[in-house]
Amino acid sequence: MIEQETQRPRRRRWPYVILTAATVTAVGVTAVLVLGQGGDAKADKGNQQTNSKTSKVLRSTLEEHEELSGKLGYSGKFDVTAAGGAGVITWLPKPGDHLGRGDAVYKVNDKPVPLLFGDKPFWRKLESGMDKGADVKILEQNLRALGYTGFTVDDKFDAKTAAAVKKWQKKLGLEQSGAVDPASVVVQPGAFRVSTVDALLGAPAQGKVVSGTGTTRTVTVDVPVEKQSLAQEGAEVVVNLPGGKSTKGKVTSVGSVAEKTEEQNGVGGGKTVIKVEVQLNEPEAVGKLDAAPVQVEFTSRRKEGVLTVPIGALLALSEGGYAVEIVQPDGSGKLVAVELGMFAKGKVEVSGSGLTEGATVKVAGL
Repeated sequence: MIEQETQRPRRRRWPYVILTAATVTAVGVTAVLVLGQGGDAKADKGNQQTNSKTSKVLRSTLEEHEELSGKLGYSGKFDVTAAGGAGVITWLPKPGDHLGRGDAVYKVNDKPVPLLFGDKPFWRKLESGMDKGADVKILEQNLRALGYTGFTVDDKFDAKTAAAVKKWQKKLGLEQSGAVDPASVVVQPGAFRVSTVDALLGAPAQGKVVSGTGTTRTVTVDVPVEKQSLAQEGAEVVVNLPGGKSTKGKVTSVGSVAEKTEEQNGVGGGKTVIKVEVQLNEPEAVGKLDAAPVQVEFTSRRKEGVLTVPIGALLALSEGGYAVEIVQPDGSGKLVAVELGMFAKGKVEVSGSGLTEGATVKVAGL
């Protein structure tokens, strides 16, 4: 009934009310603002709505989002402990320093203790003629990564390995013994950022020296257990930063253990949450911000390939239901009844007979 075009001789009128974005919520139409009765669709200039514009019926993907609070930080946790060699600590890094392979983590008797990458610490002195082992391979992998050659990366410490160690020790200003003592190096899984310095200058080289985090910028979100379906590993999210900027990220870790958050200002009990970690696609977007509060948008609902129009294109019919006004090739208008689906970011999913992708619809101007 709605789809037929009104012709001037018949002057049939379809009463309707124009909807605007302000009158529609994300979950449906809640109220309307009466702007006037619609005349025939092919109206003359005197009856045209001078504040209307047009838009296309598009096939789009709609998403609804839920925003949760998060905190900027860095991935991972690193603890560096001195292996108990003789001497005192004479130099320490500063919080915020980034330490990579070969960098001095601290100094003992004014000699650097460099960082090597590996999955386990050295537990014995590494020297020529010793038994094969995974620790030898870790040392050789690091020597090769630091640019030293002339040996085979395997689990055997031979004279060629010792020669490479001597070259490395010379560059560090150490005694060129060709052997590596566990206390003379720090072995960690990778590069890290110093967060706290635990040791004191002049203290014996033993015990905890520094704590740190990884160098990858991340956001940690406490997701209430009842909303854990929002956080799927690999899912794309939007991170809204202080100051109005935003950047994209990806969920890289979803906790499996529920935790109780602390009370806020001593009032009320904490809530049960799971820890979710988000890695930023463009870490440089956050600049020097650290431990800053952010808002993370998770996709709560998604529909692909649906026909959409701006919310302002909807007309609430006095007889019930909704329509859009299609602009015909000759400039005339035709009201087409539509069924409403999902609402998201100023658009609404529509369906109905006579509605096609690419059609032009009138949109109420604001």
